[in-house]
Amino acid sequence: MTLISAHRGNCGVNGLPAIERYRRAIALGVDYVEIDARRTADGTYVTFHDDLTPSRRNTRELTYAQLRNEVGSELLTLEEVLDIAAGRVGVHVDLKEDECAPEIVRLVLERMSESGFVVTTGGDTVIRRIKDQFPTVTAGLTMGRDLERWPPWRILGVRLSELFPGPRLERSHADFVAMHQQLARLRLLSYTATRNIPAWVWTVDDEVEIKRFLADPRVTTLITNRPDVALRLRRALVRSGSRKTRSLGTSAGSGADRTMSRGSTRSPVRTGRRR
Repeated sequence: MTLISAHRGNCGVNGLPAIERYRRAIALGVDYVEIDARRTADGTYVTFHDDLTPSRRNTRELTYAQLRNEVGSELLTLEEVLDIAAGRVGVHVDLKEDECAPEIVRLVLERMSESGFVVTTGGDTVIRRIKDQFPTVTAGLTMGRDLERWPPWRILGVRLSELFPGPRLERSHADFVAMHQQLARLRLLSYTATRNIPAWVWTVDDEVEIKRFLADPRVTTLITNRPDVALRLRRALVRSGSRKTRSLGTSAGSGADRTMSRGSTRSPVRTGRRR
């Protein structure tokens, strides 16, 4: 069964303060909540997605107080999110800044065991540093990130490295790939499946696409802003699968066993290549 990660802790209800959004996402029964981890100018670890604030100031150049003053309840400290998530849901830590990545991993490990979270980032060398320092932490290489401000020649090189990712995966020692849905459709999902590499697909919000990826056995985890929709569709797929299984004369228990072998819906998938 494909797992579901709530992108930025979204729960399907707009306009909520971030802390309430995360609480509701957890209450829905998602398998993971995603947090975007970075450090403010005065050393506070926070969860905030964008490199620039709404007023176009560089996020990393602002103190916690300055950032909080501008974005209000959208800003949470890393500790605030971990306090409500630890032990209740898997945590997907998306590392937004390379320099402080190991410190963020260390902070998360102070709040939960390595089986309770995964980390992702787009930097090959950052993933390798994490795997070298924390070998038992599950780390995924993100592919398909926004390259809007990059020169065309660099964009071409990165996109080719994502469609033919073997060298990057070898360098990084990544345990899984977190891929943009367009790359998944083009080639990358087939690539990871043939090599038994777990695949996370982001960020899928269209209901038709959510259903398609949930039904695709090559997808380990679906990242979405609509976990409410994804959970409803997953329940329907499970019911449909159970009916088909019974019609073939297979016991319902064997289906449950297959689900558990892929990973409980309440804990991170611990499969992947280890070195």
